Amino acid sequence: MARAKQYADRVNIIKRIKLGSKWPFASVVERNGRVVRDHVFVAGREEHHPEGRYYLEWYEGGRRRRKPVRKFEDLLQTARSKSIELNALKAGLLLPTDAAVVQQSARLTMNAAIDDYLEYIRKHRSLRTYRTYRPVLNVLFRNSYAKTYVDEVTREDILKFTSDCFDHGLVPRTVYDRLVTVLQLFKRHGYKGLVEPSDWPNYVETIRPIYEPEEIAAMLQHANRDEAILIKFCVSSGFRDREIRYVTWRDVDFRNSVVRVTAKPVWRFKPKNYEERAVPLPAAMIEQLQELKARRNATPAELIFPNTKGKPNSLHIEVVKAVAYRAKLNCGQCVTKHGNRCAQGPYCQRFYLHKFRHTFATEHLRHGIDVRTLQGWMGHRDIQSTMVYLKGIQSKDALEKVNAGSLAAYVA
Repeated sequence: MARAKQYADRVNIIKRIKLGSKWPFASVVERNGRVVRDHVFVAGREEHHPEGRYYLEWYEGGRRRRKPVRKFEDLLQTARSKSIELNALKAGLLLPTDAAVVQQSARLTMNAAIDDYLEYIRKHRSLRTYRTYRPVLNVLFRNSYAKTYVDEVTREDILKFTSDCFDHGLVPRTVYDRLVTVLQLFKRHGYKGLVEPSDWPNYVETIRPIYEPEEIAAMLQHANRDEAILIKFCVSSGFRDREIRYVTWRDVDFRNSVVRVTAKPVWRFKPKNYEERAVPLPAAMIEQLQELKARRNATPAELIFPNTKGKPNSLHIEVVKAVAYRAKLNCGQCVTKHGNRCAQGPYCQRFYLHKFRHTFATEHLRHGIDVRTLQGWMGHRDIQSTMVYLKGIQSKDALEKVNAGSLAAYVA
């Protein structure tokens, strides 16, 4: 990195920018004694980087220190104020106590806390979780949190982060999830109760969409033999996409009609929440899996739904969309972000793998499976995640009472 520009004695101004997946510091561009906004030097070349935040940089007690500056307009004044403070310390006009120096060096900076937490997530959670958390903390929160240390956090800092998320155009449900991520970061470092119940973004908890029996029947009618087994397994197991991708023949207990979610170190697959589980399958599904295993002469370690090379298949969703298109189930109105229209091909956004999981949960509850049992089958750590499916339930007893009531007579 080029040498940072110095605008006040003993204090430099630098900026943290994004280069690929990293966030290095870069020296700012100066013309006629002024900092050129959002312009920095990268490998000796001037580049425009509007993202990131400006920092002051100085050395104190032989250690490099950095402090973020929230507003560009405050850069020079903040640098000069810091310079006056440092020169006063050097001249002996300010004498910090030894206890204060020790306390200052022991405090955890926000940057260090974020780096530590992301490293923990990378090692202990799935790659997908890490990739979800990283931009939230590295970009959104780093740019929102204006203080240096973790222990300086207040409720106002969290509310500001929520407001910044809305300013970026995020919808309430997404802001809610981003807030959960940030609060988990602080919880890991011992800070809880930072928000009040009224601080959480309000959003509409929607009824989970499911595949109707007619849709599943139409897909099965237009699917080939292997496609049909995949669709049947999706709806009868309630497995997540990645769980379907890594299920092997060893996971199927043909004697007890059960399929298990288990870790696969060879594929670096770990069950969500680190909890292996077993899900009962209908006898008809077990029979069809037995026939498929015999037809392939498969070994226990082989994947049940691999790609053409026998490796995990990440394109099961393409199979479902293609079958739905052949069955003429597309809505005809969807347009993907790449401009593909579902009226012209297998691109309908009404068809996705997780919808089979919604169907699995809703139908089991509808037919009397209790919530606790379903929670175990679904692999939910929190029963509230299972209870959301109760919204879509309409019991047969309730329907009979509706049809027998006086309101039904009015519309007869």
